[in-house]
Amino acid sequence: MIGRRQASLLLCVFVAVAAVATVAAAPTSGSQRGDDGHHRTIGFGQTAFDFVGPERWAARYRAKQREVVTLRRQLRKQRRLLVARPDVGEAINLAAMVYGNQETLWRKARCETGGTFDPRAHNPSGASGLFQFLPSTWRSTPYAPFSVWSPYANALAAGWMHKVGRGGEWSCR
Repeated sequence: MIGRRQASLLLCVFVAVAAVATVAAAPTSGSQRGDDGHHRTIGFGQTAFDFVGPERWAARYRAKQREVVTLRRQLRKQRRLLVARPDVGEAINLAAMVYGNQETLWRKARCETGGTFDPRAHNPSGASGLFQFLPSTWRSTPYAPFSVWSPYANALAAGWMHKVGRGGEWSCR
């Protein structure tokens, strides 16, 4: 059996070993390189990651946020440009690729808009769009669910009309 004195001594040795192990396992202040290869500095009131402190990280974050805002503005501008100013030439060429009659479509679009190729063209008779469709004629095409002001729908409807033999409904030949 162990005596009281030996038990006390054994307890003190155990506590000392536990204290040394705890101190050895605790992170030390100052510079150190982690297992992931990044350099960290942790100390009293200072923190750094790869030699850069929080102020620099915050400035970098704000700069990136400004870039994001600028890119979003450019995207909005491009989106407005795409919606507001569709490419008439692309619309007519698309209709020509789908239905044929490229020269005829270009000639009629030039004649119907007076050479402006304006998809918002309108005349007093009620005809509207790139190919000057009357509302009743527009409703008879498969593109009637789309806006008559869309150059794509307008050109495709004109190409479809030529394909099905209704190309003579325009005053422009």
